[in-house]
Parts: sequence; structure tokens; C-alpha cells
Amino acid sequence: MVQVRRRRRAAPVLIAAGVLLAVLTGCQPEPVGFTATPAPTPTASATPPAETSTPTETAPAAALPGECGALYSEGMRASLEAAVPPANDPVVTMLSSQNAQLAELLASGIPVLRCTWGGAEGPGIATTVASIEPAQADAARAVMAESAFGCESVGHADLCRIERRGITLDDVEYVSGEDHLFADGLWVATSWIDVLPEGYSADIAAQLWG
Repeated sequence: MVQVRRRRRAAPVLIAAGVLLAVLTGCQPEPVGFTATPAPTPTASATPPAETSTPTETAPAAALPGECGALYSEGMRASLEAAVPPANDPVVTMLSSQNAQLAELLASGIPVLRCTWGGAEGPGIATTVASIEPAQADAARAVMAESAFGCESVGHADLCRIERRGITLDDVEYVSGEDHLFADGLWVATSWIDVLPEGYSADIAAQLWG
């Protein structure tokens, strides 16, 4: 068999392609160095200053009396000494409230001044002056509202009171009650049995708050 050799034309084509590539390459502009354009620096948006509330001025709490004599006018003290002596007998254990929640708050460690009239038996009065926070006063008032206390204003203070009647185990009738004064961070709690001079709490309010 006779082999026919084909003419190789690939080389000229390759050469021509190479020439064309060289020409195209020679026409390209020189590469320009890449310079990164810095991103714009974000600017913090102007944040308005936080609003500051101006504290509301409140009246300073009244000072807790240093001794029981500061609670009464001369006339009221004379009435108490005549009607239910003696003052501050250590045998008196009557609490200043017969309500368990109120008695617990008075005994919770808040600053107090305790004053009593009478002896271990018979008529008596127990008054406790306590220095309290507004939330504690609100809690005490809420308990009284649930326990049928009646409230009214007495001068600068609010007065809440209740009266009860009953019979002892010896079939002896008795009357008892409570008076509670609130003003200027003070709570005056008074529990009494069978005796409470007329105007007792109003007199205390006048001495403490005028």
C-alpha cells in the first residue's frame, strides 16, 4: 500500500497565531499599579444626650421623737396620768396593733419609739411611733383598707381607726380599738382597751406636725 503523506500546515498556523498574539500583546497598555481607594470612614450619627430627669424635691421625713414626752401636750399628759397611769410600765405587753400583718411590720426592725399607759391588767394604751418608707406606709394602708378601718384627715396627717367590742372569758364586756396616723415618713400606731382620752391621736398629730 502506498502511504500518502499529508502536508503539515499546522506550523504556519501556529506561527501566524504567535505573531498575532505578540502584536496584540505589544498593543496593550502598561498595567497601572492598583491603588485601593479607602472606604469612607463611617461617621457616628449624632446621638442626642439621654434625657435626665430633674429629681422632684420631697419634704424631708419628720424626725423620730427621742422620748415619749414629746408626743403629748401638757393637757393630754395630765389626762393620761389621771385616767390610765403609769407611763411606760415594763409589764405592759400589749401590741400597738392587733392586726397580725401590721404588728409584724412594726416589729420588722424599723426604727421605733414605744410608749405605753396602764398596767399589766385593765385599761391600757400602747403607742408605737415608727419611721417608715413610702412603700411601707402604702402596704400598711392597704392592710387597713382590707380590714374595714375608716380613714380621715387630721391636720397635716391621715388618721385611720377601728373600734371593736367583745366579751372576755369572764363574761366581762370590753371595747378596744386602734388609731393610726401617717405623715412625713412617720407612722403612729396606737392600740387601746377600755380607755382612750378624747383627742388622743389629734393631740399627737399636733405635737409632731403642728
